[in-house]
Amino acid sequence: MSAEKPKRIRIGAIGCGQFMSQQHLQTIARSEHLALQHLADVDPVKLQRVADRYQPARRSTRWEDVVADPEVEIVVAGVVPSLHPQIARAAIGRGKPIYIEKPLAPTVEECQNLQHLADERGVPVAVGFNRRFAPATALLKRAFQSVASPVTVFYRIATDDRIRPPDQRWKTADTLLTETVHIFDLLAYLLGSEPVAIVAHEARPNDDLVLVDYASGSRAAILSSSYGSLAQPKEHLEAILDCRAVEMDDFVEVRGYGIAGLPPVTRFAGRPYDGCDNRHVDDFAQRGLPALLEMRQRYEAAMRESGVLADSADPAAWDRARARLGDPPLPQINYASDKGWGVALENFCLAVAQGRCPANATAADGNRATACATAARRSIQSNQTVSLDARSWSLARRGSGSPQVC
Repeated sequence: MSAEKPKRIRIGAIGCGQFMSQQHLQTIARSEHLALQHLADVDPVKLQRVADRYQPARRSTRWEDVVADPEVEIVVAGVVPSLHPQIARAAIGRGKPIYIEKPLAPTVEECQNLQHLADERGVPVAVGFNRRFAPATALLKRAFQSVASPVTVFYRIATDDRIRPPDQRWKTADTLLTETVHIFDLLAYLLGSEPVAIVAHEARPNDDLVLVDYASGSRAAILSSSYGSLAQPKEHLEAILDCRAVEMDDFVEVRGYGIAGLPPVTRFAGRPYDGCDNRHVDDFAQRGLPALLEMRQRYEAAMRESGVLADSADPAAWDRARARLGDPPLPQINYASDKGWGVALENFCLAVAQGRCPANATAADGNRATACATAARRSIQSNQTVSLDARSWSLARRGSGSPQVC
């Protein structure tokens, strides 16, 4: 007699944009533990295209239908940040765990309200800070844990936002809140210390230099820019660790210098995508940074020569770009590295289903990241250092012992 197949966890997904369709929906489709129960998007054309591919049991143009669906066990949401608090409150109110993309909410007050509500109801909330789960991050964490003294870190996150089509322009309104929050979370995770002060300067919109002081005495300088080149690695880390050092390029390669147990060079496989040329997956694992640079240079040339970088709202330019990217095409270049998207989502869902405390970033972590982003914006506006108080996001951690607090 054959063993009965384990029941899959039924997921309700909200959003059919580029990120959701290329990340979370592909993760759900590939997983032997998850099933897409309900899918929603306000755009019926986009919903039909994505739903026809991933075949949810139900589909809707209202996110409220996903949250209310009694068959949905966990909600996954990736939409414009202004909707995050409303969706999260609805899910928590129904006792449904939710994995919500960053930022948790646009303001600290909204984050605090969600954090306290999740704590009171004992509902697990995960914020989509996937970099914690990237294979390269595990090695970085080991390097940071090898020293007890304060460390100095430089982190660059830079891309060419001219590539964004009109329906993604909201992401450029304030990249401190929509992009740099990832780095605020990652550095707090790697350093194991809370940020206490921020000073930031802006040369032009979304071209920011942010200095962060931590309670441990460590310091970080973050260069966050929308004016980078698609040909360069989007992310780069350098850390000075008491006469030792570690570097990371775009989660494809980590280099250790004088750190016991850390190889001089470690390379990591890329992430595959449906319908794409996925030769980069093994190429990254074998050649690391050189393979990434070659792929990025080809991608940048395709976007520049096609005219996408001159006018990303021009459909003809995108047609020319697709022709240059091949058949099947290269994946979206900033998704080529494995930044932990799949593991982060599946880890949360499995932990919740098995009654374990998820290792994901919590509502408190989302609160901290938004607090850093808004503090950096206030510093830019006032030209002054802004102090941070960890008690504003750490109170829920000392709560009733609910799953959210464990």
